[in-house]
Amino acid sequence: MVPAKKRNIKPFLIFAIIFITALILSIFLVQKNEAVGAKKIRLLWTNDTHGYLKPLYHKDYYDEDYESLAKKEGKIGGFAHIATLVNKLRNEMPDTTFLFDAGDTWHGTGVPLLEEGKSVVKIMNEMKYDAMAPGNVEFLFPKKVFLARVADSKFPVLALNLSDLEMDELVLKPYVVIDRGGYKLGIMGMAYQWTAKTGERSLTEGWSFGLREKEAANFAKELREKHNADLVILLSHMGKGADLKFASRVNGIDVILGAHTHDVMDPPSEVKNPEGKTVIVTQAGSHGKNLGRLDVYIKDGKIAKYDHQIYRIIAKEIKPDPKIQKIIDEEYAKYKWMEEIIGSTKTMLYRRATWQSTMDNFITDTYRKIENADVAFSPAWRFGATIMPGDITVDDVYNMVPTLDHIFSVELDGESIKMALEQSFDNVIAEDPYLQLGGDMIRFSGIEIRYNTKKPLGERIRILKINGKPFDPAKTYKVVSAAGQIQNHPKGVDKKDTGKVAVETLVDYIKKNSPISSKVDDRIKEDK
Repeated sequence: MVPAKKRNIKPFLIFAIIFITALILSIFLVQKNEAVGAKKIRLLWTNDTHGYLKPLYHKDYYDEDYESLAKKEGKIGGFAHIATLVNKLRNEMPDTTFLFDAGDTWHGTGVPLLEEGKSVVKIMNEMKYDAMAPGNVEFLFPKKVFLARVADSKFPVLALNLSDLEMDELVLKPYVVIDRGGYKLGIMGMAYQWTAKTGERSLTEGWSFGLREKEAANFAKELREKHNADLVILLSHMGKGADLKFASRVNGIDVILGAHTHDVMDPPSEVKNPEGKTVIVTQAGSHGKNLGRLDVYIKDGKIAKYDHQIYRIIAKEIKPDPKIQKIIDEEYAKYKWMEEIIGSTKTMLYRRATWQSTMDNFITDTYRKIENADVAFSPAWRFGATIMPGDITVDDVYNMVPTLDHIFSVELDGESIKMALEQSFDNVIAEDPYLQLGGDMIRFSGIEIRYNTKKPLGERIRILKINGKPFDPAKTYKVVSAAGQIQNHPKGVDKKDTGKVAVETLVDYIKKNSPISSKVDDRIKEDK
């Protein structure tokens, strides 16, 4: 017998290489054969651009050393740069390329806020978007303004889950059929299901949202049977987790182009629906940092093959489209006063983080200090450009707090404050994606808490101190907030509108206290 160490393994290696090569080749040939005679359709999409017309800096929750990355990449995003890439990809397949948006697009920065989303719609019209679904921030405008922007849009704005309660009818079209280049696409829209609960209710009074699984399945069936759609696409603003669950429970959908949770899904997820058919679920991040592309090959009424890519929009590497850049320049020229440098920051101010961020700590600390309050709250927005160390402009502050809301104060007992924190915490960690409301943890100042994810609702938050003193659940505390709903708490008393516009208050504070700085601290930590 030949000792093991002296055996000649060369034949085995040759066999293994031949076998693996043959296997790869066979897979390639199968895929190629499946795609023979298939219809190729190109889907391009954006989501959660939040009104960022220009390139920006943006630290995401997974960016550990963003200052170094920012120095390397420079600014990212910008509609003029996105348009250049869209044009390039369209020119490769001019007859069968479609451009969509999945919402949170018309609102989120200073200029779109002040001119009520008109500039964003103008740009989308020029870029020839084919359809969009509204996100939750579209409903931060009053109903009249929202409907005016829908009317301005040269593309359909779709939502199968937005109803007028009094009229008992849908506010928008649930779907549209696009017949182009010999192909029929059925496009459905889904607005954010919890808009009425997480937004300012007065802005959507009389409208209902929610999850509409049965309706979605019926509309998908109608698109197939009545309109002979080659492909059924859902433009969804439900969020990644909800999209995945929805795909597993609703028949008839081929592709979900998602939004809301700002996820970069590359590769996309594949989910089996109740009939066992595959649904492709994807999302392209946020703030215009990316453009999504999905090339699908349709054969015998199903997707035989697909190719997916998320393009990162690094502004210095992509020449801006001159037509779109001209629109942006003209819109910003109306608000030259926003270019004023009002101060500076020693530290990077960023928003996106699950529990706390330097930007929101600065905002809530400032509210509390100015109003001499025990506690300050601010919404857990996912959107907001990062401000790098250096100059701060008025525009930067409007991007921080894109609202003209006033600062409100209210007297609230300690137990109610604790339960508000408990509810926000549950919205973040809820295992059922259908029950995940809002964004990250509500932002606050003046409270020191510890959390435990393993405990039941009502026992997950332990408040150590409020305003530097031991927490007393029976004590009444002065609470201030802006752009949130804490002032409408049912147990709140002595509610007051300070008359101070939050964004103007922050501008004034920075002017008087520059340079500013902010850091994450011990206000919220995990219970050990």
